[in-house]
Amino acid sequence: MVNRNYISIVLLLIITVIVSWEFFYASFTQQDSVKIKDFPVTIGNWASQELPIDKMDMAILETNNAFLRRYSEGPHKEVYLYIAYSQSNSRSTNPPEIFYRESGVNILDKGRGFIMLTPTHSPIKANWLLLDNDQSQQLAYYWFKVGDIYTQSFWEQRARAAFNSLMGNKTGSAVIRISAVITDGHQYEAKKLINEFAAKIGPQLSSYLP
Repeated sequence: MVNRNYISIVLLLIITVIVSWEFFYASFTQQDSVKIKDFPVTIGNWASQELPIDKMDMAILETNNAFLRRYSEGPHKEVYLYIAYSQSNSRSTNPPEIFYRESGVNILDKGRGFIMLTPTHSPIKANWLLLDNDQSQQLAYYWFKVGDIYTQSFWEQRARAAFNSLMGNKTGSAVIRISAVITDGHQYEAKKLINEFAAKIGPQLSSYLP
């Protein structure tokens, strides 16, 4: 009987935490003072073109504070940068897998790796996806930013955002994704290009994503 009561109390506490957690995030309003589209459209020799975000994806995001751009440097260097940001609702920075599956893109493989944002700091942990959309294959790296911390974990991002809010610290959350087309099966070249561009935007991420 004691064990059953104990289990019942634990289950009740778990349910309470889950409900409170969802209510905590549901109570947020989207009133960002940071406009992520102010992120530089030109970075060094890389120029960009704004691309539309699917309406269904925008509905899942729960925010309009996001962009998708194609950055290129010359005819042979091209990457796609996607950033979504919210100062109050980390659910707006869902993992990209959700959007890829909804849009019919096949995820052939996935894993974890490292991205070098600046040449003088240690690399950060990131997630990678090998994608196929019937027309081409792409390699995508993505990670999250919450306050001043970078993480590859969506759940760590949410937990840190909640903790920061309770402590009165920075609560801004972002998901950053860089992808590149794989040419002639050369996945390593796509990764090299992604890392090159990531090093270019590293300083801007700190400035434009508080």
